[in-house]
Amino acid sequence: MLALMNMATILATADYPNAWIYDIALSIGIFAIVTMFVVAIFRQPYEITVSYQRRSAIETGHADRQTVFENPLLRPVMWIMLATSYRMAMPRFKDWIRRTLVAAGNPGYYSPEEYLALSLFYGVMIALAIVSFYIVALGDFSFVSAILGFMAGMGLTIYQLREMADKRLRLIAKRVPYALDLISLAMSAGATFTEAITTVVREESDDPFNEELKIVLAEIELGTTRRQALQNLAIRIPIDMLRSIVASVIQAEDLGTPLADVLHSQASLLRLQRSVRAENLAAVASVRIMVPGALILFSVILTVFGPAVVRFIESGGIF
Repeated sequence: MLALMNMATILATADYPNAWIYDIALSIGIFAIVTMFVVAIFRQPYEITVSYQRRSAIETGHADRQTVFENPLLRPVMWIMLATSYRMAMPRFKDWIRRTLVAAGNPGYYSPEEYLALSLFYGVMIALAIVSFYIVALGDFSFVSAILGFMAGMGLTIYQLREMADKRLRLIAKRVPYALDLISLAMSAGATFTEAITTVVREESDDPFNEELKIVLAEIELGTTRRQALQNLAIRIPIDMLRSIVASVIQAEDLGTPLADVLHSQASLLRLQRSVRAENLAAVASVRIMVPGALILFSVILTVFGPAVVRFIESGGIF
């Protein structure tokens, strides 16, 4: 396909007497490329499904989402994009999108195929905008710019998802030590593990970590063991500190160690690690700031002594 595209481009840019022949060859080449792409995509079987978060929200009586997929004007276009994304054989990339959506909280209840279709839609929109600009403003068509615009639209959509997930994970990492302290205090006062989590969640229900704790409570109420619910939490939130905490809690259950003491020691360890990390960053910052400080000092010296040095050189005093 790439060879055919390159050949068509060379024929289109060459200066030959019978240019119309090469225009026909270019049109046939583009038609063949599009046909091969459509056949490669739509020969794959697929079945459109919804994400389990959205299905659970609908079954529990919550209002359905309001996204571009529910827009009556864009629904036919988004259906084509969704069908295309389902037919694309990219299991690893779709699994990465699924894990990133879970880490980001998935506020739109997107499935991996839906978010891939959304990125395809924005890629096509940016490509069409660039092509329209070339045709209207420059009176020309740039195939390369259209491809770059399509890739930029898809890349920005995926990058936005990654940034959303990273931001949420940072907020959860900051919240974990305080939540562990509250859970350990509640358990020290006589509450069970489930009751302690319920008390913590009730205080700030919109906190990202509390939202994940709500899922843990829901899984336990539906019959999942506490061990499995905590392991699912570690899978949803890929943070090293959370994985170590879950491992410590599971080990404490196996050994019969008081869970409140384990959670309190883990919270103290996390705060100590944060203090050490802050001290290391401060030490690195003090070293890095020496370079701009030296540049500022050098510029001040040049400003003060520069005119005198220039006059001395111009007067021939250097010789």
